[in-house]
Amino acid sequence: MAELLPGAPVTSLHALGPAEDLAAYQARGGYQALRSAQDTSPDQIITTVREAGLTGRGGAGFPAAAKWEAARACPGPRYLVVNAAEGEPGSYKDRHQLARAPHQVLEGTLIAARATGAAEVIVYINSEFAAAHDALATAIGELDAAGLAATLPPIRLLLENHVYIAGEETALLAVLMGRPAWPWPKPPYPTERGYNDQPTVVNNVETLAHVPLILRRGPDWYRQHQPVLFSVTGDVARPGVFELPLGIPVRDLIAQAGGPLPGDQVAAVLPGGYSLPWLRADQLHLAMEPEALKAAGTGLGASVIVVGAQQGPGLAAARIAAFFARETCQTCPICVTGTARLAQLLRPGADRNLTPAESQEITELAGEHRGKGICTLLDSAATVALASAPHLVGDEQTAAPVA
Repeated sequence: MAELLPGAPVTSLHALGPAEDLAAYQARGGYQALRSAQDTSPDQIITTVREAGLTGRGGAGFPAAAKWEAARACPGPRYLVVNAAEGEPGSYKDRHQLARAPHQVLEGTLIAARATGAAEVIVYINSEFAAAHDALATAIGELDAAGLAATLPPIRLLLENHVYIAGEETALLAVLMGRPAWPWPKPPYPTERGYNDQPTVVNNVETLAHVPLILRRGPDWYRQHQPVLFSVTGDVARPGVFELPLGIPVRDLIAQAGGPLPGDQVAAVLPGGYSLPWLRADQLHLAMEPEALKAAGTGLGASVIVVGAQQGPGLAAARIAAFFARETCQTCPICVTGTARLAQLLRPGADRNLTPAESQEITELAGEHRGKGICTLLDSAATVALASAPHLVGDEQTAAPVA
């Protein structure tokens, strides 16, 4: 497919390859969409993106057009923030895209800036992604040297020492304003009061990379094809970033990653990373697309993590609970105590099956903590615990081979 990542459609986690330069990007239609956007009204750009059905690729899945429209409705100055934090376990797609296709991200960012009327673009980049930062900086320099950026808003790159909670948009904005990475209650939403208390759109890297495709090929083409970058990690033979159509069956996606480890079987799959419930081994036929996953009680997120039978869902659940307990920003007391208690209760499941009483206690505690806290961290911890605990009792865990 190679619409989002140039060259080979399958990329290992570590072999990034060279960045696509300006000439190579233009040879495959690059910046045609930006030129078109400069002659198109912001309202029409937003309408086109809405018709394409583009949703956020950072995990929340919020409609991009709705976010842009909300910010544009507020008096400026407005800001566009590119979220390249990518601190979600198992996610590598954004750093790959910045390092290999920086111009595609840059073009989508500049189109979004026009649509929202942004006076400045700020790119928050995880300090661990040096190659991504350098590739984007080089791409910006190429654009300037070619005289293509004279009428465009300034772009500021900020390389930040990242903590997990800063992936949440309000915590990320707090960092950009020189504050601790603490989320703030919503409303007001960043589209109303964000960076420096001005209307701000925060978009994920991959979200913006889809925008040139939509304007160049049209919303009908996009709805039909919908390329997606899937980060597939965990107990698979060939973990990597794969550009594939939205809706590929879970089983086929795992096969793209080489299938389970030798001698192992799939016990569960986290289709939305740590933040969403897992799929059981008998659900691998489901399509990797939002509606099918929502019907199954989970969703599409920033990463896909495969859990093998040799590791077991119990160990995976214990690790996830410990991760959330470790990564809480400690702003909300209920989050601090709730994540710590869930981690403590799930720890025995790493070594053995839970007893019915242990499962019941986890279920009750998780239910009490759903929807609590300022951000979604506690809710994510509770949601995963609530979905996991009933399946960690006795012999309910199953595993399946992947052809």
